[in-house]
Amino acid sequence: MADENLSVVYTLGLQPGIKRDGTVFESRECTDGLWTRFQRGVPRKIGGYAQMFLDQFGLARGIIANAYEGQNYIFTGTKDSIDTFTTSLSYSAGTGPNKANILVGYAETAVTSNTSSTFVVTGDLTTKFPATTVVVFDQTPGATKYTVSGSVFAAGNTTVTVTPTSIPASQTAVWIADTEFQESPNNLWQFDMQYDPNGGSMKVIAHPGLNLNNIVNSIETQVLSGDILPTAGGQWYFSGLADISGANPTFAPVTCDGGVVMLYPFMFIYGSNGLIANNHVDATYTDQNLTDWNGPLANRVNMAAGKIVKGMPVRGGTNSPSGLFWATDSLIRVSFTGNSQQYWKYDIISSQISVMSSNAIVEMDGVYFWMGVDRFYMYNGSVQVLPNDKNPPRGTATECTDAIIYNVKDKIWYDAGSADGAQRSCGCTTEVFPTPIWCGWEYELTLGSPDIIDSVSGSNTIYLEGDQTPKYFPNKTIQFLDDITAPSYVIATALYDVPTNLTEVVTTENISPAVSAGDTVFPTTSGYGMWQHEIGTDEVRTTGQLAVPAYFTTCDISWVGGNPAQDEARGINRRLHLRRVEPDFVQTGEMTLEVIGQPFAQSTQTSSPVFTFTSDTGKIDLRIENRETRLKFGSNVNGGSYQMGRILVTAELGDERP
Repeated sequence: MADENLSVVYTLGLQPGIKRDGTVFESRECTDGLWTRFQRGVPRKIGGYAQMFLDQFGLARGIIANAYEGQNYIFTGTKDSIDTFTTSLSYSAGTGPNKANILVGYAETAVTSNTSSTFVVTGDLTTKFPATTVVVFDQTPGATKYTVSGSVFAAGNTTVTVTPTSIPASQTAVWIADTEFQESPNNLWQFDMQYDPNGGSMKVIAHPGLNLNNIVNSIETQVLSGDILPTAGGQWYFSGLADISGANPTFAPVTCDGGVVMLYPFMFIYGSNGLIANNHVDATYTDQNLTDWNGPLANRVNMAAGKIVKGMPVRGGTNSPSGLFWATDSLIRVSFTGNSQQYWKYDIISSQISVMSSNAIVEMDGVYFWMGVDRFYMYNGSVQVLPNDKNPPRGTATECTDAIIYNVKDKIWYDAGSADGAQRSCGCTTEVFPTPIWCGWEYELTLGSPDIIDSVSGSNTIYLEGDQTPKYFPNKTIQFLDDITAPSYVIATALYDVPTNLTEVVTTENISPAVSAGDTVFPTTSGYGMWQHEIGTDEVRTTGQLAVPAYFTTCDISWVGGNPAQDEARGINRRLHLRRVEPDFVQTGEMTLEVIGQPFAQSTQTSSPVFTFTSDTGKIDLRIENRETRLKFGSNVNGGSYQMGRILVTAELGDERP
């Protein structure tokens, strides 16, 4: 122990990680932190993030991104839409959101003729159009639906009778519409990509499961498919998948209540009662149309008592493709054998697991990690419990307010400290786009400069003086009160008329309460943010650049627990007189130091004045006494960052009183 009359310089004894389980006094890890990670065993500020887009269509509940033909395409799923975004391969600049068109019908059939109550198709399709089948002659949302009352095959054609008896003349195609995508706040999307080895169009596969608030929901919804590229008119189209090809088509929609995954080149769906099913792909892997679910290589089994909520591809060696499927009570491995007697092999790896959510599973270098109901797991050939006595799941929030982080390389646990940058609803990484993409769940609204309404027509049309189309355009939102809580409306069309010098603005919904000439209209920028993370040091929004606050608080340093460098079983009942701190940081911008202390472990803590230091500061002289002491280092300036080095602390024995 230091001589009472001497000051001794100690290297601050700080173990990596943030420990929130247990008491503050018990460990040598950091006791608190915000937006700080640990690399090489020392604290370092996490990178900044830049706002890519504001999605005014809805809150993202699933995302996938993929580079194709020199651009990065991003797809998100909301309660009522699939939204598309296009960026460069490196940075977030691009276009979006564009709401994809989700078509009503599926299993298209050519119509040779029709009356107001019947339509004729070639061949014997009585099994495709049995009684009670719902059909449409237009795939757009809101299309009139007809119910089949009967079908008759004669002279090489099938005549189908429907109600109501209002089929328009000269129809050329009909689609089945027994099921249809439904808007729901419980839509939790799972996405994947279909890769065509023959160089054909890449497909986006999407499943809107009603699983957000109930992981064991059993209502099945249809799997959707669309091209990654837009049409020549700049539109994306998704339609439902059905079993409509192969030798024995059932024409049934491909539905499930769990999700979808590609174990290339096969597509798997899964759900309740341990359901695992896959489509048929021919022996040369050239036929991958995703619409044959009854061929020889197709299969459908139930492998667990619980619901399967997530599937992911896994290395299979000679038994490829292979995949892992997480049920609420077990982990299952599926492998392709190539044996015509049994094409697929199913193994229950563990029947003693749990899983918090379909989004709680990640892969890192071929190892799978996930959060269970009361513990963390990993799979690396076998299921193991991942020890974590530092950062237990906590809180009662219904949205994600924090990130629990496991540093795989150093085997360190820490968290984001409920930082703003951790408040995300979903995210993804790709091998081409250099940094992660995350979607925020906070609704953002900014009012633009107002304009005066010249005149009003009907319940959804206003007129503004001059050419206002650069300011008011389709999909832009507007509102009529200077209040961010006021109702907003989406613009359907905005057209400038030269003779009258007026811009006609038509909204998609009726304006209520009604507005009049002379009232004010505000263009708004609103929606849910999409962010490119690990870029720069700040929070870069469309409205400006903000500092990202970050800090870490050390473990307790005291004489009663040992000394500032290490714990000891036997301490001295004296205050620690902190005379000097010598910062050692690779830092940008000013940083702060605050000394936190208390006389006993369960006493009320006090804080010193905040000391500011720069990269040129050699020492901070303090003269502060506490029986138990912690140091809080922080950064909260634009461009601020830090990496801690070796902190030196000059301390001596203080007062004998607590």
